[in-house]
Amino acid sequence: MRLIPAGLRFAGVLSIVAIVAGCTETLDSSVGCPALCTNQAGVIETITIDPVVLDTTVSALTGQGTETSMLLATRGDTVDSRAVVRFDSIPARYTKSTVDTATTEITTVDSARIRFRIDTVGAKLPGAVTIEAYDVDTDAPDSLTSAVAALFVPSRLITSKTFATADLKDTVTIELPSEAILGRLGQRLRIGLRAQSAVGSVQFRVFSAESGLTEQLSFRVNPDTTIKPVVLLPLSKTPSDQPAISASLSDYTVLVKGPSPPPPGVLDVGGLPARRIYMRFNVPAFITDTAEIVRASLLMTQRPDRSVDPKDTVRIIAHVSLATKVVTDLTRAAQITAQTSLDTLRVAPSDSGVKLLEVAQIVGLWRAQQVDQTPRAIVLVSGTEGQAPLRALFFSIEAAPELRPRLRISFSTRKSRGLP
Repeated sequence: MRLIPAGLRFAGVLSIVAIVAGCTETLDSSVGCPALCTNQAGVIETITIDPVVLDTTVSALTGQGTETSMLLATRGDTVDSRAVVRFDSIPARYTKSTVDTATTEITTVDSARIRFRIDTVGAKLPGAVTIEAYDVDTDAPDSLTSAVAALFVPSRLITSKTFATADLKDTVTIELPSEAILGRLGQRLRIGLRAQSAVGSVQFRVFSAESGLTEQLSFRVNPDTTIKPVVLLPLSKTPSDQPAISASLSDYTVLVKGPSPPPPGVLDVGGLPARRIYMRFNVPAFITDTAEIVRASLLMTQRPDRSVDPKDTVRIIAHVSLATKVVTDLTRAAQITAQTSLDTLRVAPSDSGVKLLEVAQIVGLWRAQQVDQTPRAIVLVSGTEGQAPLRALFFSIEAAPELRPRLRISFSTRKSRGLP
């Protein structure tokens, strides 16, 4: 990250494309000529400037376990992503009916299973897929995911089940051995999920508790079918002194391996762990304060990334930053945003060259912000943030001048008086 001294780098104001007196202005815009040429006397100018004074890549997620779906992926040397589901209160006793308050000790367990919902959008399913369940209970700090990842070993394997591709849809159920529950009565059971395929790379998503499609652990404690089975939802009791974090950790992703960080001078959006691009601007006051914005395009030069699914599509959305100068942590500032632009930039990770993202709505909103209190900033967000390894790379202001991000603005300095 580099902070360029304030003062706009106009780059000589690269182009003043058009100053017109009638309907001779031509723009690649959905706005028709009559609206632009009110009373046949409108003046539209287009300038391309270098207004970015700060840009950087920051973490996208507000905390571990806050994602709405967890990625199960085994992609060779590029991506290894697993999931943990916590059941921190396995009962040791049960009631035989809702009207009987007496409890009975659990001595037998039958029909134990874990059930979860999956999302196959963007999935990679080359053939039969084996889902493995591990005992990943540990007293290591909750934030130390490397300690959890180290528990995915044969001695900790609870069970595994192989599914045909056609069976990996909607709800998936894995039967667990009774011993896995009996050995945890009155304690906790934390299950780690891993997906593999003998015929190639595999990838799909499991919905988390945050999505509302919560996982379930169930088992029978009595052969009498009139006694309902025990049904448990994900629950984490640690860290005990931070209930909000504890709730998020009821299930979470364990990223064992993700794409390598981009080289210096390059920004990335998306990927795993998920990232955002934060960009701060210094735009001439006459444009943001008085001009009528016809069109504004953020021009960014993409750098090819061929590490993961280079031909797939990454969807990038521009948010306006609402963080004031009181927020000095840029990672936090990149979370305080609002989506205002209706435009979406779609690129393949392997693409290159200049890409345009329309941001006229954001530039227009800057007029309502007091620049001495709220920095004018844009945050670029992936449409599949935290849910897929896809990412896009762009050159930053630290790159060569011809590769740096720019802003192209078409504006009119005359106030519209309506159609003739």
